[in-house]
Amino acid sequence: MAPINIIHDSRVDCYSVMTAMPVSQFLSMVTTAYENRGGIEGQRAPLKTKTGISIRTRLVEDLASGAVIPPVVIGILADSDLIGAIKNHAEDETLLTSLLQVDADSLSIIDGMQRTTALRDAVNKNAELNQTSMRVEFWVSRNLNSLIYRMLVLNTGQVPWEISRQLETVYSQLLKIIDGALGADAQIFTLTDARRRSDAGQYQASTIIRLFLSFSSRKPEFDLKDKVAEDFSRMDAIEASSHEAFLGYFIRTLKMAAKLDRMFSRSSPAQAKSTDRIGDGKELFQSFPALVGFFVAVAIRIFDEPGFDVDWAEADNKLASIETAIDSLISATTTFTALEIDEYLQLETLNQRLAQRAGQVGRFERDFFVRAFTFMIDKADRLNDLLPVWRA
Repeated sequence: MAPINIIHDSRVDCYSVMTAMPVSQFLSMVTTAYENRGGIEGQRAPLKTKTGISIRTRLVEDLASGAVIPPVVIGILADSDLIGAIKNHAEDETLLTSLLQVDADSLSIIDGMQRTTALRDAVNKNAELNQTSMRVEFWVSRNLNSLIYRMLVLNTGQVPWEISRQLETVYSQLLKIIDGALGADAQIFTLTDARRRSDAGQYQASTIIRLFLSFSSRKPEFDLKDKVAEDFSRMDAIEASSHEAFLGYFIRTLKMAAKLDRMFSRSSPAQAKSTDRIGDGKELFQSFPALVGFFVAVAIRIFDEPGFDVDWAEADNKLASIETAIDSLISATTTFTALEIDEYLQLETLNQRLAQRAGQVGRFERDFFVRAFTFMIDKADRLNDLLPVWRA
């Protein structure tokens, strides 16, 4: 049995556990995660391009010749028993047994989907490879935010779209926590649900992930071309995601968005123009630029503009103040009829403003809605309708 090496990351209370094991043992452990694209939604499936297949074929040949591949990295959202075993430096064999017995839903292939594919192909051609040794590294934490932070910095040289992929490595666990916290306030659909939004408060899981990243970076775009902006986006996302309360702030913002969504959706104009960008109230937060604009506006009001240090001591008070403003705005419309909600939303003005775009449509709309919802949050107690919001 190979020795186990443990290093504690005190920055985010996460454990790196390195060991070696037979290929057969590794493949058995990750079967469920692999068949679910690494245990995450959005993780790269085995590459099927000509180049990808060619590279993997070479790797299979190298494995058959005795090549040693870099460690495959496994993420584990652990319970207190496993954390205790690691902290107490349990016997190597006992600890490895505990790691191998982790529930499949708590395990993800963070880095190594293509290597895992090559290993599966190689043992299918040569069963003797099952008994060869390979290195495996486990990132273990009981705190989801710590694990997310670890994923974000795993490949520090990568550009932001790699941050998104690393965030998705804990996708299933993240969605479970968010979904459980939301209760009846909102619904999240995964790809396996094969459902689309049909009512207010319903969102695709991929949308939640994109909102999470925008909320953490405080920017409506996270696939930025400007390298300097990319670096700041990366650092801001890492800092915010590492804070214990961050996920709670995101969930509370999602609940606010769902409340607004339901209020907007009470509107049903008698006849929308075919050229209208937003045909009725339900389409407002069906538009990703509008939805991400709200989340970024809230994030900036809580955490300040990107690049500034976050005042965590005041973050909770700032969010509570925003919640109060949004609740008062919604309460003022409680008795409105559908026609009155129509008049309140001022969608005609909104569509006129959106029609004035020039150049990059997506960027124009995202920036527009960030400004609009920032104004709405700041002036909620003075609004008789949303006309000033769309003109802000």
